[in-house]
Amino acid sequence: MPSTFSFTRYEIEVAARAAIDALSKHGLKACLVGSAACMMYGMTHRVPNDVDIVVLTEMGQEAIKSLIASSNSRFYLRSSINPANTFKILWYTLSYRRSCKVDILVPGILSIPKIPVEKISYRVHGVFYKDIPLAPFLVVLFLKLRAWTDHRVDHRQHMRDKVGMDEQDIDELLELGAQEYGISLVNQGKWFPKDFVQETKGRLQEYIKEQPETLGSWRSLGF
Repeated sequence: MPSTFSFTRYEIEVAARAAIDALSKHGLKACLVGSAACMMYGMTHRVPNDVDIVVLTEMGQEAIKSLIASSNSRFYLRSSINPANTFKILWYTLSYRRSCKVDILVPGILSIPKIPVEKISYRVHGVFYKDIPLAPFLVVLFLKLRAWTDHRVDHRQHMRDKVGMDEQDIDELLELGAQEYGISLVNQGKWFPKDFVQETKGRLQEYIKEQPETLGSWRSLGF
């Protein structure tokens, strides 16, 4: 049964490593995004409650989930509690009655760009994580901004309740990007698709309107 308890950083890393390993066995490249990637990049205000992975393939999401579940017995698939949803949810068994949800994403959905394999990051603060590949920092930040805009207008209350958490994630990423990594759109965004950048700039204006105190941080990143 999936757990409703909070996870530790170690548990999130274990679930992420297991998923990446299962994909690697089939020759599939992937990288973390979402809050798990935020955590790996240095976010400290919270530990994620799931793992988001972008798989760099043209395979469908359901086929990828089935592939992972068949590659490691700790993974299993469950139907959504919403009968209208036909997709399966992938879970990783951490221990008895403790499971972590693993969301599988692919380029082309939710504004996710096609990430060149050579742009995947394996090093954080000088530490090499060969088994936990991360999407480029700005991709993680831009997709967090997309999540924030989506959650604000979602008709479901539990999704709108995530807005405050999204803002905390974004604000901490802004600080990390400017102070820890020295990242800017100029030095990391040269390969970004134009529509990815333009969409982000539109969401950015909305974010600054709601959070004007972050303007300086965004400018330090090259906006």
